[in-house]
Formats: sequence, structure tokens, C-alpha cells
Amino acid sequence: MQNRWNDGDAAIHTSDLELRAYTSRLIGMDTDLVLHGGGNTSVKSVHLDRFGVEHEAIWVKASGYDLGQMWTEGFTGLQLNPLLQLAQLDQLSDPDMVNDVNCARFDSNAANPSIEAIVHAVIPYKFVDHTHANAVLTISNSAPAMFKEIYGDDVLVLPYVKPGFDLALQFRDVVERGLLEQYTAIILQHHGVFTYAENARTAYDRMIDVVERAEAALAVRVGAAVRPVLAAQNSVEIARARKAVSDAFGKAVLSLPAGSVEPGQVHAMAEQARHGTLTPEHVIHNKPFPAVIGERPAEAIATFASAYESYVDLHNNPHLTMMPAAPHWALFESGHVRSFGLNFKRATISRDVSEATTEALRCAAELGNWQGLSSENLRDLEYWELEQDKLKRQKPDADLAGKIAIVSGAATGIGHACAHVLRERGAVVVGLDINPNILSSMSQADFQGIVVDLTEEVQVTAALEHVVESFGGLDIVVSNAGIFETGQTVETMENAVWDAALAVNLTSHRMLIKHAVPFLRHGIDPAIVFIGSRNVAAPGGGASAYSVSKAGLTQLMRVLALELAGEGITVNAVHPDAVFDTNLWTPEALKKSADRYGLSIDQYKTRNLLGCEVTSRDVGLAVAAFVDGTLSRTTGAQMPVDGGNDRVI
Repeated sequence: MQNRWNDGDAAIHTSDLELRAYTSRLIGMDTDLVLHGGGNTSVKSVHLDRFGVEHEAIWVKASGYDLGQMWTEGFTGLQLNPLLQLAQLDQLSDPDMVNDVNCARFDSNAANPSIEAIVHAVIPYKFVDHTHANAVLTISNSAPAMFKEIYGDDVLVLPYVKPGFDLALQFRDVVERGLLEQYTAIILQHHGVFTYAENARTAYDRMIDVVERAEAALAVRVGAAVRPVLAAQNSVEIARARKAVSDAFGKAVLSLPAGSVEPGQVHAMAEQARHGTLTPEHVIHNKPFPAVIGERPAEAIATFASAYESYVDLHNNPHLTMMPAAPHWALFESGHVRSFGLNFKRATISRDVSEATTEALRCAAELGNWQGLSSENLRDLEYWELEQDKLKRQKPDADLAGKIAIVSGAATGIGHACAHVLRERGAVVVGLDINPNILSSMSQADFQGIVVDLTEEVQVTAALEHVVESFGGLDIVVSNAGIFETGQTVETMENAVWDAALAVNLTSHRMLIKHAVPFLRHGIDPAIVFIGSRNVAAPGGGASAYSVSKAGLTQLMRVLALELAGEGITVNAVHPDAVFDTNLWTPEALKKSADRYGLSIDQYKTRNLLGCEVTSRDVGLAVAAFVDGTLSRTTGAQMPVDGGNDRVI
């Protein structure tokens, strides 16, 4: 556990809130302390209102913010005294607690504060830190007797109570009994760690010390984590599993690799996981337990669904509306572990929680029996109205959320525009191009480029397997790669020019689709879109290699539409013309062509029936219509994107 405090960095932050934000970010940077919005921090200070009146105040991390990424904007300022008054009540319903705490905000438009705001208020210290440290929770869930051995009388260990007002009452009792002064930290069984002090550094140092001591004890008892190195997982099997989980969700999901376990330990670890999550909030991210997937993914997901329905137990609580009985992570009998999520962010959260969980379960197997929260407690949290309200406030997913798309020839021009449009609609997009610039133009985890020579079969298959391994499957292929050389008649054309045009503009597309179909077969509403050309319907002289290859590509599309319709895979083509915002059309090339027709450049760009300029994005929007459900009942179609061309019409 690294202590990240830096005197120079800390000295820059002069206000209480800035210093609070600084140490909060230090905590959030360490995934062994908190994951994806977990944990919370606070600082007590004074607030000066517009009339110059000072109020005792507390700033608490707001709900939905991430300690590792936020700054002062991630804290909600509250009047301290109303929270202390609430803490004197003996009971308070969850809705009333949320309402009354929100009424204490200095800014009525501020985000809802953490549900543990009253807990932070009750602790009579300026700085309060709360984490879900993996090492501490691993011991709490498997060998809690070790705490006395590790900490002696330095740390107070409290039994689990539900977060929110119940936890506030527990802390009120601790404070009234004068116990805080006797300890440097509090461990909440199955929940996490609290440290507190009058200055930010001491509170932070204490947190690091508590966790370091737990990590050291685990290192002695269990040893360092060593993940088994397994053979690559079969890509088609990954796609099949992702399809089964998507069907259970009722919409597309992504699936990310989440580590590995020894194959012989899979079923034992899955059984351990049935006895509680690492920390309570993980049930929100990852359900109460994983699925176990073998050779029959659909059956495995049905088994999970049955177990989940029993866990929810609708008969005992008819007021619950059960969420989809679909797993958020799975242990494969091969030893591979994967997460599932409706978008990239949620799949990433599930992945990180899964990795933390499997490491904790590995340690627990050496320490003793794993026992986190009971099923009843987990269900109460998963379906707790305050947690459900968080989910309801999330923005609805985009049309293509959970979808996985490949775009060939995506480094520039039409391909790049198609990639951006698909990303805007929520898809994960991988661009393939021989141009190394794709590595910089598509450089995000969910929008990434791969340098591929699409005429080389080994490179094509490796790229496809990488996509499936990284994201779980394949739903959309935009086959766009192409080259264009003009000015040579059939008589004067070199054979190499002809051969290159057919290799890139036709043969490489056939090869890409050949190796994509086994994955598309297990895709969600799978679709293929070819980027053709106006030249298919209206060729021009001096472009025979290009025109013939694009005509062949269109014929390939028609044949594939016939062959794949029975498997629910749509196959269509878009025929653009006069798209000038690409690298092909330099200012010099545009002027030369415009001069040939006696037109200005602007006139040349709009010489179509509608008198409009056609952009790469226009082509991308047409592609999106074929893959986002707009034209889901269309296959074998050809759509012109050319502003209207009299020769085509």
C-alpha cells in the first residue's frame, strides 16, 4: 500500500475543501482502497452565506462521484447542525433521511450527498475518510479473529449494520461512549474502514497504516497473488456466452476479461462466492454471485437465473420488481473469468470488482471459510430503494450500447466518420487499417485502432480474435477499406494496379466477412454494411479497376444477404459519391477537378440534384440506419448517399 502524500502537492491547496479533495483523490487513485465510486470522505469547516453569516458546515462526497477523478465539485456542502439533530432521532425512514439531508444543502441544486452523510457528521473530527479496502474486507469475511492479532487495541471493530441511518445510530453510540478517542480507526465488519483526525494528512496516514498492516498479515499467511496462465479462451465460446447473457438481459451486453483462476478451483470458488460479496455495494455492481459457464452457456445462464430468482424470493416480497436474472460476471470451467455490462463503463466496473473478488476468495481458501453478508442482507441492499434510485437516475443507454462494431479502413475519411457515428450511438468500435495513424486517431479503450493489412489472412483473424477476447463478441461490421487510382484506361493500366484494386477493394472484404461470420452468428441483431460507390451504377472512364472491384463488392453483398438471412444477419451496401472531406481530395486535386468542369470549388462540391455537399458523416449516418434498428427489416439493399445523381437515377 503506497502512501501517496506529497508535501509539495499538499501545500498548493490552502482551503479546507481543496485539501479534502486532494487526499480524497489520493484514496481514489488506489483500487485496493476503493473501486468506481466506492467509499466516501468529508471535511467540517464553516460556510459564509451571502449576508456574511458563518454556518458550521460539512462537505461530504456526493453520490455518483468517484474519489479518484473528482475535485471540489464532487462534494456537497451541508449545514452541520441539522444533521446532528437528525442523528439524535431513534428512527428515520430512508426517504425521510434523504429528504431531510437534502434540505440541509447550502445549494439546492447540488448533487445528493452520500447516504452516509449523517455518519460523517456524527464523527466529531474535521477530516473523515471511509474506504472499502480489499485486504481488510478479505480478513473480515474469512478470518476476523486476525484483527486482534494485527491491530491489538489500536482499531475498534464493529459488527455490520446497514448503511444509512442504522449506521449513523451505531456511530452515535460509539461517540457517546467516548470510544473514538481510544482508537485510530474503526473497521466495520463486511463493510470497510473509517479513519478520522483534525488534519487531512493524519486521517489519510492512518488509513494507509491500517490497510498496510492488513496486507502484510495476508502476505505472511497467504503469500503473493499469482494468477494462473491459461491457454487462450476459444473466441467462439466467448461469443456464445456473451449471447446467452445478452438474451437474459434482453439487450446487448459487453463482456470483458476479468482475470483467471485455477480450473480445478472454479466450482469451489463459485460456491464460496455464494456466501457474500467482498463489500455490500458490490452486490449492486455484480449481483450476489457469479454464473459458472461450461460447454453449454445457455443452460448455465438458466441455472444462474433460477438461483437468482430463489435469492430474490418474490413470494416473500411481492412488492419487489425483479431485475433481469442475468449474471454480471462468470467463472468459466476453463478458469477464465469475464464480466458483463450493458455499456463499457458498467462492464469495466464489473470487471474490476470481479478481479478484487477472486483475489479475496483465493486468500479466503487459505485463511478459512468465506462468509460475507447473508443473502437476506445482500438482497435488502440490492433492492434498497436508495440504491435503486441511483440506478434510476442514470442516463438511459444509447441505441447501440452493448454493441461491438468493426470498421475497416477507419484511419481517415468515410471509415473514420462511420466509426465516430457508431461510437456516438454507444457502440464499442474497433478500427482496422494499414495506416499506423489509426493508433492515434482511435486510441481509447472502447474506441481503438489496430494496424492490419486486410489482405493478409493471418492478420485479419488475429484482429477479429482480439476484438472478441477484448469485448465479448461482434455485432456490426462496416467493410470500408479501399484504394482508388484513376486516369488509366483499360488499355494502359498496369496489371499490378488492377490486381491491387481487386485485392483491397474486393478480396480483402470477402476474407474479413469469412472470418467475421462465426462471431456475427452469435451477435445481437448482427449486421454487415459494405461501402460501395456511385461507380457501381454509373461508372466513368479511367477508373475500371475501382469500378469493377466495387461492382464485385456489391454482388458479394447480394450473395451474402441470401446466405446469411436465415441466421438473422442483415447485409446491405451504401454507395457514396463526391465525398470531398477525405484525404484523397487535397485542395489541389479539388481545384484541378473543378477547373475541368469550369466550376468553382464550392460549385463542384455541390454538383448533384439537391445542390448539397455530401460529407463522410452523411455516409456514417446512412450506415447507422442499417445497424441501429431503423432498417432492421432490410437486407440486400443498396442506398445511395450522393445528393441525387441523374445517371444513377
